[in-house]
Amino acid sequence: MIHRNAGITTTLAVLLHAGLLAGCERQPASTPPAATAPAPADADAATATSLAHEVVSTSGRYLVRYETDPAAIPLNDVFGLRARIFDAARTDTPLRSVTLTVDARMPAHRHGMNREPEITLEPDGTFLVSGMLMHMPGAWELHFDVTRGAVTERAQVDVTLR
Repeated sequence: MIHRNAGITTTLAVLLHAGLLAGCERQPASTPPAATAPAPADADAATATSLAHEVVSTSGRYLVRYETDPAAIPLNDVFGLRARIFDAARTDTPLRSVTLTVDARMPAHRHGMNREPEITLEPDGTFLVSGMLMHMPGAWELHFDVTRGAVTERAQVDVTLR
């Protein structure tokens, strides 16, 4: 009887161990949003529209096209992004008369990043954002605050880090 119970115990232990290992598969660092940018018609349009993702601001005034570097946002490692801001009614030329602030928050935890990213505007209308770092796994919101004059409007994207 003792040997029979030991065999069952060993079998259960092996199955449990195999199940735990199967659940420990390496997952991608983040789940990026689906790309929705239209295909450009010519080379000049390609320059303006070539960024991988897009999101419209809350009142629909602005369209933000962006891509992160690396493409999958890493967990607890520095990353950057490139963004272009467009008038939502005219998406062929990036706006240069706006300012952009980028931040990321974890609403469930009521905190954001521990770093303030650096943002520069390139002559072609591309905003380069460096020094982003999402230090915890979970649900994040990526905020693009577009300001023209005294009015700021937000475009927001949900990001899940694993």
